[in-house]
Amino acid sequence: MKSSLLPFMLVPACLANANSAFVSRTNNSHGACLGRALLATPDDRDAVACFGRLGDKMYVIKKDEVTGTAASGYEFGILQAGRPKWIPCYERRSGPTQGGGAELEHEPNWRTIFGEDGVIGGRDAFADAIASLPFSAPLGAPTGIQGAEPPSEEAVSVLWNLFGGSDGGLSVVDAVTALRAAAATHNTDMSDDKFTYKSFAAALTGMSE
Repeated sequence: MKSSLLPFMLVPACLANANSAFVSRTNNSHGACLGRALLATPDDRDAVACFGRLGDKMYVIKKDEVTGTAASGYEFGILQAGRPKWIPCYERRSGPTQGGGAELEHEPNWRTIFGEDGVIGGRDAFADAIASLPFSAPLGAPTGIQGAEPPSEEAVSVLWNLFGGSDGGLSVVDAVTALRAAAATHNTDMSDDKFTYKSFAAALTGMSE
């Protein structure tokens, strides 16, 4: 008698467990959707990951654009920041240090990925070089976005095009030319001499469209 009732006794428990599992899956699904909604888009993370590796804490102003301050007349030919703020569009440049000091030569951080010969053989070598660069949280980026992980393959492909890469490889000279063209397009003041985070993110997004 007891054994014949056992299947009927198990039905409520099974239904309860099934209902509990359904609620759990529903809650987890809702939480996952909510989590995805709160996360930044991949474009934002990739822009931060790229700029945080290629960006500079220093930017040397063009010599014909260096001006003295009204108070002291000192020329400020070099701008500096505590975190990466610019991607300069030059291979190498020197300028007077703050307060009219000695000339200082600056080589942008991105130049180091080319090595001494100034050439990268192809996209894969470019991707490896980008991934090997240390990351530092850039100024101007949206708050709360993490970029310590290397940028996605898709982002690296877009970056390769932004730098002017082709099947034949990429030289520093070609990179400077491509970066200047992109900077002039995406900077609000049409400057072709540097990127800020905002103009760089716009260029990265624009190249992927």
